[in-house]
Order: sequence, then C-alpha cells, then structure tokens
Amino acid sequence: MSQTINHSSVDVVVLGMGVTSGTVAVELAKAGYKVVGLERGPHWDFASDFFYTKYDEWGIGFMRKFDINLAITTATLRNNSNQFALPVRRNTIGYSGQIISEGWGVGGMAQHYGGVMGRYGPWVYQTYSDTVSKYGLGFLNNAVPHQDIIDWPMTYEEYMPYYEQWEKMWGVCGTNEGPLLPGFTDSNYSYPLPPPPFTPVGTAFKNATEALGYSPFPGPIALASQSFVNAYGVGVQQCMYDGWCAGPCNYTCETGAKANSDFRTVPAAISSGNFELRTNSYVFRLDTDSSGKIIDVRYYDEQGNVNIQPGTVFFNGLWGFNIVKLMLNSGVGTPYKPTTATGSLGRGIAMGVPPPVRTVTGILENIGGNGYPCGNGYGGAYAIRDLCDDNFDHTGLDFIGGAFPEAGFYPGGGPNNFAFYADQPTPAMIGSTFKASLKDAFLPTKTLAAFAPSGVSPPVTDWYVDLDPHYTDRYGDPLPRLTIDWTMNGVNCANYLAPKCADILTKMGATNVQTTPTVTTASHNPAWQAHMRGGARIGSDPATSVFNKWQQCWTSQNLFSAGEICKPMGDNTTAGTHPIGPMSYVAAEGVKNYLKSPGPLV
Repeated sequence: MSQTINHSSVDVVVLGMGVTSGTVAVELAKAGYKVVGLERGPHWDFASDFFYTKYDEWGIGFMRKFDINLAITTATLRNNSNQFALPVRRNTIGYSGQIISEGWGVGGMAQHYGGVMGRYGPWVYQTYSDTVSKYGLGFLNNAVPHQDIIDWPMTYEEYMPYYEQWEKMWGVCGTNEGPLLPGFTDSNYSYPLPPPPFTPVGTAFKNATEALGYSPFPGPIALASQSFVNAYGVGVQQCMYDGWCAGPCNYTCETGAKANSDFRTVPAAISSGNFELRTNSYVFRLDTDSSGKIIDVRYYDEQGNVNIQPGTVFFNGLWGFNIVKLMLNSGVGTPYKPTTATGSLGRGIAMGVPPPVRTVTGILENIGGNGYPCGNGYGGAYAIRDLCDDNFDHTGLDFIGGAFPEAGFYPGGGPNNFAFYADQPTPAMIGSTFKASLKDAFLPTKTLAAFAPSGVSPPVTDWYVDLDPHYTDRYGDPLPRLTIDWTMNGVNCANYLAPKCADILTKMGATNVQTTPTVTTASHNPAWQAHMRGGARIGSDPATSVFNKWQQCWTSQNLFSAGEICKPMGDNTTAGTHPIGPMSYVAAEGVKNYLKSPGPLV
C-alpha cells in the first residue's frame, strides 16, 4: 500500500537531470547549498549500461529502449484548434515519424542526441526588433502571418560570457563559426577542443564555398575529440570513432565522450557532498502558498509512494512541454488563451528545424566513402552562416531567417542498416540480384550529395500548449496537448535558397545536379520534435513571457527554469542544445542571487 513520505527542506530542488539541470545542480552544490535532484528515470553508467547494450539497432532505433515508455506519459497532437487531438502512443521511424520520446534517466535526451553544437547569432536574440527596424512591421506580418515573436530579454553580447563558460565545461569541438558570428575572430576565442578529422566531402564543401565568397567553418560538435578535464574536475574520455553514434535519433556513448549532464556535471555535484540524486522519481505537482511561491514538490517514487520535498528554490528542468504540463497542472503561471491571444504559459510554441521542402542533389563522382560503422555522428563537416538569419538582404522577400548549409559528415557515423533495409519491402528485395546489389553498398565509389534548405519556424498565435481534456498520463493527470504545425516561412525560404545550394554543389564538382520543383504549400506536422521551442518563454514582459531574464518565474518568484521550451525564438543554425547551455548558467546565477536576497530579480 502506498504512503506519503515527507522529506526535510533543502535550499534547491532540481526537477529532471538533463542538460540545464546538471549545470544548476553542480553550480549550487559547489557553492555550498544543499541540493536535491529528482529524475524520473535511472542513473546510467556508460561502462556497464552502454558498453554492450548500445549495439542494438532495433532496440534503440525502433523500440527506443533509452527513452521513456509512452504508456507512462506522452502528448496529444493536432494541427489546429478545430481538430481533435490524438495521443502519440508508439515510436515510429523516419523524418515525419515520432522517433523522440523525451529521454529517460540522468543525462536526459542528450544521452542519445547527435551532439550537434553551434551558437545562435545576434539576429535570433533580437529577431522582432531587428526585423521591424530594418524592414518594417508590415514585412514581418506578411512573412509570418499571426506572428507572435518577441525578443529575448538579453542580447547575444550579454550571453557571450555564459556561452564561453558552458562551452569550456561541455567540451565543444571546433574552431570558430566564422566572421559572421561575433566573439571568435574578433576576440581570438576558439572552441576549447579541436574539430575531429574532416572528410573529403567536407573539404570539397569548404573549397567550393570559399570560392563562392562564403566563409566556411568546421561544424561544432560535443563529441570530445580529445580527452580533457573540465572546470568541475570531471575527466572526459575522447571519442573512439566506432560509428555507433548517429542513426534514428542516435545512440548512447559507451566512453562518455558524448557530452551530457551525466558525463559532465552530475559527477561533480555528487562529489561535492551537497547534492542528493533521487532516481525513479516522477514529479507531478508543485504546491504554492497564498503569494504564489512554491513551497514543495510532490513526486511518485518507484513503489508508488507520494513524496513531498520542500525547498527554498525550485528549478524546473523537465524536458520540453513537460515544463508547461507541470505548471498548468499546478496552477502556476497564466495560461494562454488563443481566442484572445492573452496569457503566457503555453504560448509561443514552435518546432525546430522544418522538414525538407526542396532538395538539391548531385553526384560527386570521385569521392567514395566507408559506410561501415566508423567515425561519429556529426563530425567531419564544414558549414556556412552566409545564408542564415539576416546575413543576406531580405528586402522584397517573403520570409525571415535562412538556411544553414553544411556537408561532410562521416558516412559510417551510424550502423546504417535501417537506411538500406527499413523501406517498405518489394518483390525486388529478394534473390541473388538484390544480394549482389548490396555487396559493396557500404563501400560506395561515389557520393550522393544533397542539401535540403528550409527556413526557421517562428511562433504564431495559433500554436500553443494546453491540457488535454480527454487523455491522461498513467497517474491520471491531463496530458499536454500540442496545437502546432508548419508555416510557409520555411517553404518560401527553401524556394529562394535551393538555387544557391545548387550553385554550391556545382562548384563542388558534382554532376547531374538536380533541384526538386518549387513548393507552394506547407506540410502538416504528424509528430513532436526533439527541439521544441517556446511555451514557457523568457522575456521582458510578463504579459507574453513566463520567466524573466534570470529565468525566474514572473508569478512564482522562487521558481526558475531553463530549456528549449523557454526560448522566445529559435533558429536552424544548430539543433538547439547549445544555446540552452548559457541559459542554464544565467539561471544558476539567478538562483544564487535569489538565495542571497529573496525577491523578484527584475
């Protein structure tokens, strides 16, 4: 029979132990504060948990064995408010499938992300004001009808020192991001670890883009290219380039080279003596006093007991829309009302990188590759920023932002068997002829190069997160309901930039360069993405944001949060993990300031 267990109060209670939570936990624990971390999954050990079990393409790619079971909790989806939202109950594969299940355990989804890094540029932080100032409000409203874009409460320049602090701790590999991104060539700063070896395709891309007047740079990643010890004294082993890294939402790392909180921050928090980690703890409620301050958090343990953990400060580091779900179920924050476009909690939700719209392909006749497992997920490549953000003139165009061309990833960065065999079976896929065609499939003598430019996905007033009135999680709480879709912004951007990508392929020496036809309609979204942005935004105005510049909740002053769901605006220059790193350090500083002098920090 379950019971209620009351715990002693601590200084800081951290909810979830993913990317941002690890930073807050170690910073506060090493500062001498008592911290408790609550994680709904297990505490993975890469040597014992991943060394043998990661080599399971079916179990990871289809069964998602390192993700949460969707029977425990999930979300419901619809593309507009007139539809009946349906719950996602199983994982599928492919770009349009539900290959993401929120992660599971210490380290969160970063246990099996690709490790793609890259900062947001200055334009992202001031998208609204910069666009209106340069092109006018009419241009913005035409490019993004019903736009709900707000500026970040801090500029890129203000985030720069937090970026550097996080990059050195995380072990970001690369050099810089070219002259179009401040803070590198103008200050002699480079990423702390060198880039991994480049591929022939990456080198061809670099030479071609330079010849076209662009500024290529090594694609930043968080798969340690060499061993190092970070600022917290955590030792990190270098990548072994075994090739079981990329794939359908990627693979866990058996050496700890793939950066996540489990391998970068949590060990130092534990060794401080001020941090207690509680796993298999499913957080379901925040309790408040009459002023709106959080007094405790309730969670279920592995036996089904209700645990009550009081604290002075609470950091909501749950994954994605679960931040919104917890706050809505707890009555914290002001829920968004789409009919009047008022309220802030659940507002401004948007997805990450849009799906391929127009594809440009070509054959590099003299560049082969090794498709057998080798290399890592996203090393070996070069990228350019010249075609992203507002780095080119948008006068007369019908979209904002741009695309982020990059090329040269290791062809054997993942096991790749699904790529050959996961399509729908046909009669041609049997017999000696089919077998002969596969004989050297992993050792191609030429490379099919492709670009699929698509623009950013800005928030609009039609998209939001609320509680589903029909479906609940295993414990009876309403599921989060996502009302979300794609806009024409990404389509219009792809139509404009596809010819420029064709020019790059041609300059690379590709033959048979082909571009798919112009697209006139946006696709509909059937799944949620790993990199959901907005819904619990930071901002300067409590009417349109949930948290202030210090990641402090406007309505509950002792509640802090950081994560992609807190971004006011995202971008497609990076998957999205990198920019939440500096947000976590801002939050940690805000928590420290609050503990020293409780009250609103803004």
